Amino acid sequence: MKTIANWIRFNLFYLGKPAWDTGVSPPELTNFLESASPGKALDVGCGTGTNLVTLASFDWQVVGVDLAWLSVLKARAKLRQMGCEGQVRYGDVTGSLELDESFDLVLDIGCYHSLTSQKRDIYRQRLNSWLNTGGTYLLYAHRQAEPGDSHGINDIDLDSFSQFLNLDWRQDSPELRPDGAGGRPATWARFTR
Repeated sequence: MKTIANWIRFNLFYLGKPAWDTGVSPPELTNFLESASPGKALDVGCGTGTNLVTLASFDWQVVGVDLAWLSVLKARAKLRQMGCEGQVRYGDVTGSLELDESFDLVLDIGCYHSLTSQKRDIYRQRLNSWLNTGGTYLLYAHRQAEPGDSHGINDIDLDSFSQFLNLDWRQDSPELRPDGAGGRPATWARFTR
């Protein structure tokens, strides 16, 4: 039932412009792209495709996935408008989504932190199968506001990736809101395989 509620909730967000849809790729992503060789990238929770366009502009082959049909349609339109090649698929990264390919980069800006602990286990299993040897996993996630908070991650979540990934860097800071003020605590982390 929660999956259906999430599906409805996220589609409703995309009837308008969600607060997280800034239309600008974060500097953590562009800094990585400026120093990395292009390959094949997967953006989980791709929203309206802003980061897919940025990845494509750095000559990456892109695949985006999102749970909200409306965001998938908007991301496909954005890629076409910008003259970029890429695929955007509808699906749940812990459910019905089937990807028979692997990637040099998996980007997650705000997907993992909204999953339940059981779904996080499934996500990590799938990430393990999606990411190529030598590949990079870039994660942006809200931190738990307090222990037991169902939205957000903690250090145990980050440590759970060490079963198959190495943490290269991590930066904790408040989320920067569109009005320029600091918001909820958040973490950027880059892992390699």
